[in-house]
Amino acid sequence: MTVVRKTSVASMVDLMGGPAVIPQLVRNELDLLGVAIKGMSVQAVRALQQRLQFSNKEISAVLGISESTLARREQAQRALTLDEGEKTIQLSGVLAKGLEVFEDQDDFQHWLATSNPALGGIKPKALLSSAIGREQICDILGRIQYGHYS
Repeated sequence: MTVVRKTSVASMVDLMGGPAVIPQLVRNELDLLGVAIKGMSVQAVRALQQRLQFSNKEISAVLGISESTLARREQAQRALTLDEGEKTIQLSGVLAKGLEVFEDQDDFQHWLATSNPALGGIKPKALLSSAIGREQICDILGRIQYGHYS
């Protein structure tokens, strides 16, 4: 089970900046993988960062790279690595799922920043840097969506 399968691919592309940032035709998860393999623009990260209202430090921690490396890549217009691109895609999946469930950006932001009993009291935001953490967040969002978790 992956984060990508849990929400609309079109929504994920929009959250990463849309066709202006991802000009390739994206119809499914394999197309998204192709974008990551080809090399995703740092602008996709910046679009997500803006939507999530994350600082440079927070978005860098989620991607597992330093702030200075991200800034250098952006300045030089160099693409993300495959791993960084996949993390960006997965993060867009979490955001898309959260917006689908909460239907409000502020409510989702509040949920991300609030200790969650289903996560052992950990704030969901603290788990975004891990693939397993992102999956756990999406699982809980799915339970909320279908009334299995309050």
